[in-house]
Amino acid sequence: MTVIAHFYNEEYLLPWWLMHHTKIFDHGILINKGSTDRSVEICKHYAPHWEVRHSNTGSFFDVFQTDHEVMIAETEAIGWKMVLNITEFLCFADKAQFLDSLSSSGSQMYHIEGIFMVDHPDDRQKKLTYERPLVEQKYHGYLLEQLRWHYIGSNSRGRFIHCHSHGAYVAGRHASGHHSIPYPDYAFILWFGYSPWNEEIIQRKLQIGPTLAPHPSAGIHHRVDRNQLETWYSEISKRTSDLRQTNEYQNMFPYFGGVK
Repeated sequence: MTVIAHFYNEEYLLPWWLMHHTKIFDHGILINKGSTDRSVEICKHYAPHWEVRHSNTGSFFDVFQTDHEVMIAETEAIGWKMVLNITEFLCFADKAQFLDSLSSSGSQMYHIEGIFMVDHPDDRQKKLTYERPLVEQKYHGYLLEQLRWHYIGSNSRGRFIHCHSHGAYVAGRHASGHHSIPYPDYAFILWFGYSPWNEEIIQRKLQIGPTLAPHPSAGIHHRVDRNQLETWYSEISKRTSDLRQTNEYQNMFPYFGGVK
């Protein structure tokens, strides 16, 4: 399996993301979008056997160019492939079972549903360590059926895994021109959109706006300031819950089973 990801100044999340996904994927293509921090160094340290390349899409972030670039990268990969953001963690209980299910369930493309990770206000200041997986340290959020209220950008954040030449993605990669079926077992994409909710993640979000392409359709929900981010967080954190109590989490992470 191959994972493909763009990154831009992701030195905070990258160690967790790489330690998590190098255990799942045999190969990775990591596309540097002009990082000025230690992101490239971190990629080479935690995933020395993966490829790091520089983006050819210029200095601005353009969703259409970005999706085109990852689809070109997909054509170079053989077998099952997936495109993720650095805030997105593919999670399931057992790798062998997951791989077997991809081949035995009869589809060339599966949609894996997302879980929206949002810190509980009481958990916001929790001290984190790279010595433990992020998915063990942060576990508050929303399952899909809980997202019945309006929040800009709060779609299910599901992603596709497939064995086509490329994903034939609609802009944003939450839809595809290929036929797909929902993944039939317990696997989810944990989207750490508002978790950990700390200064590092706030700065990560604020840095995106100035890199957006000039046309209005380019990531409008990234054109925000700190006050808007804190307002969104204040609203969505009111209903976030401990996901360790759900069947979905206990099937994905057996060590969470029975947590009270």
